[in-house]
Amino acid sequence: MDAFVRNKCESELLAIFQEVCATLGTSISIESLPLSEGGLREYWKVYGENSVQINTTLTIFTVLVSIVSTALSRIPISDAEKDLREKTIQELTIEEKKLIVEEKRLALETLRSEIKKGAVSTKAIEEAVKAAESNVKIQSRRSNFYKNLNGHKKVTAVGFSAHDIINHDIVSEHLVRRTDFTKYILLDNSLPTETIDNAVIEIVAPVLKEGNFKWKGIYERETISFIMSDAEFKNSVLQKQISFQHGSCINCVLNIHRKFNEIGETEVTGYSVITVIDKTDGQSTIETPQGKRHREYKKLVMNQQVLF
Repeated sequence: MDAFVRNKCESELLAIFQEVCATLGTSISIESLPLSEGGLREYWKVYGENSVQINTTLTIFTVLVSIVSTALSRIPISDAEKDLREKTIQELTIEEKKLIVEEKRLALETLRSEIKKGAVSTKAIEEAVKAAESNVKIQSRRSNFYKNLNGHKKVTAVGFSAHDIINHDIVSEHLVRRTDFTKYILLDNSLPTETIDNAVIEIVAPVLKEGNFKWKGIYERETISFIMSDAEFKNSVLQKQISFQHGSCINCVLNIHRKFNEIGETEVTGYSVITVIDKTDGQSTIETPQGKRHREYKKLVMNQQVLF
């Protein structure tokens, strides 16, 4: 096997183990053992936090390998399903989003508790797998792993399994054939747009002429460049119906565009103001017509949620 490809794949697998450990709030040590025959078999010896070899079936090792092997072998949801799910998440209220986060936290706490007791349920592992699969860093590392393998024609399949110290199976082998490699590779590294309602931006440099120029402002103590997508507000500025002075701020609906890089870290790619709700100069605040419509629409939606 090409040594560079093998090295890159090993690096991605180790990164996935690290990320799963971080999710579970634990740590492990991994040692590489001599290769064995039968295709290319890579053996790793895993140690727990106290450098004691892990060799029982009800340990953090079993759980880790179960989570990693399942996350690496279960085919991800389709792009259409992912888009629908992300759209649904965007439509949830802040409280509903907090509830989802809390449910994940409780699921991981349950898993940690079961690990300490030495009796880990299938349900607890499944919930941990879901948490791992939703982790952008793990998605990215998994994609890199299969992208490297897919470019190496000699590889016909890859399998993941675990054995105890006397070579008995702990986790049955999860096999992924070459024909399925592309299903794990991410074609787009963009993340769902984050929409912030009532975002306050202090205007540093407005655009006072026509063209595709970016405005500059200060948002949450950071200087940002953003696109003014509110055509009504932009026209009002160009027609000199709205002016700016030192300390002028806009209260707006702000879209934050994001992507993740090769190691799964989130990066902001740009900002755009969709609707300017109002503009403030010192003690004076002027509501825009589109801002009034936006508030009325939000009020209507909230009333409908209360009714149903």
